Amino acid sequence: MNLEREFFANSQRTRSTTPEKPYASQLIEAAGTAALGGTMQQLIDDLPEQIALLDESCTILVANRAWRQIVEKYGYPDALPGQNYRTFCANKAAEGYRPAMEAGAALDEMSSGKRTFWQYFYNGRERWSGHDFQICFHRIEVGGRQLISVTRFDVTELIELRRLKHDFTTSLIEGQAVERQRMARELHDSTSQLLTAIGLLLGRLEHEAPTRESLGLVGELQDLVRETQQEIRSISYLAHPPALEQMGLVGAMKSMVEGFGRRTGLEASFEINGEEVAISPADEGVIYRIAQEALSNIHRHARATRLRALLCFRGTVIHFVIVDDGIGISRETLAGTGRVGVGLSSMRSRTSEIGGRLSVRRLSPGTAIIASVRQHASSCADRVDVEPPQLELAIVSLAAADQ
Repeated sequence: MNLEREFFANSQRTRSTTPEKPYASQLIEAAGTAALGGTMQQLIDDLPEQIALLDESCTILVANRAWRQIVEKYGYPDALPGQNYRTFCANKAAEGYRPAMEAGAALDEMSSGKRTFWQYFYNGRERWSGHDFQICFHRIEVGGRQLISVTRFDVTELIELRRLKHDFTTSLIEGQAVERQRMARELHDSTSQLLTAIGLLLGRLEHEAPTRESLGLVGELQDLVRETQQEIRSISYLAHPPALEQMGLVGAMKSMVEGFGRRTGLEASFEINGEEVAISPADEGVIYRIAQEALSNIHRHARATRLRALLCFRGTVIHFVIVDDGIGISRETLAGTGRVGVGLSSMRSRTSEIGGRLSVRRLSPGTAIIASVRQHASSCADRVDVEPPQLELAIVSLAAADQ
């Protein structure tokens, strides 16, 4: 049925079911609807996505070429223009098809004005087995009428690319971790032994030093050796921290922060705020590596004496905050005009890959790093864009503890 016949049929049904409305008004309304449908048809026909436009009662007014080709090819005449899309979803839901149930419930909310946007990702079945789809509803107003646009995307290739990107990133991070651990073992096993041997020789030289001046030089060398040994222990520890898989995120981070404090001589503490919730292994790994990199930056650059770390659970968002009392990050670096090290770039990249947000604050004294990650962030709509007021209070509290 083409648009002209469909809208004429609509006008005939309107005339027979609402006799109190003047026939001329019905014809004008039908003509306006047909004009709207014709305009929308021209706008959407060449788009590759499957698109349909529904009226207030969820009747399909127009559908683009991609939509019509699919429903005609696979035998769904009740999803063509003139049919009711809500009824189509109800029939599929009666067969136990979960996406149809979700779509029907969303249409009810859209029609009642409770919702203006809805999206859903699902796996195809039967003919579409092995394909992934995204369906979106938008409530829009055109010419004073409330309409609903339905857009269906085949996102199989996009999801596969995301999976490949995730696998590559995971493999790269795991490879870096393995290489870091190997270098840490080499550094600890070989260099530490050489430093121990130097210490023994200096001890012997201390007893044989002929003058007080020579004895002073030997003492300085021994201090340097001890500092170097402590530096190696700190670097080795950060390169090979407690196992995340064995201890869980909270346990591993607590052990890492406190162990870092013991090995560097810094006053370090770890706190938890809110009720702990389970998050995906990928998100746990990112938060853990960011904490590891932040500690490494503090050790190399901050000249701090104290640090405070906080893991904050707020609904579906997890915030990791670390504050130190060091010299602070430069204003040029914060503004993007100064030198940005690999560590900070790495933290930003890792956070962005899972839809998170990383921000850096200059304190007086010190620096605050805040990484925020939403559980199961899968699209731009799920990304973390703002920091809640409670987190601001937590940062102020942590910074005050360092004064």
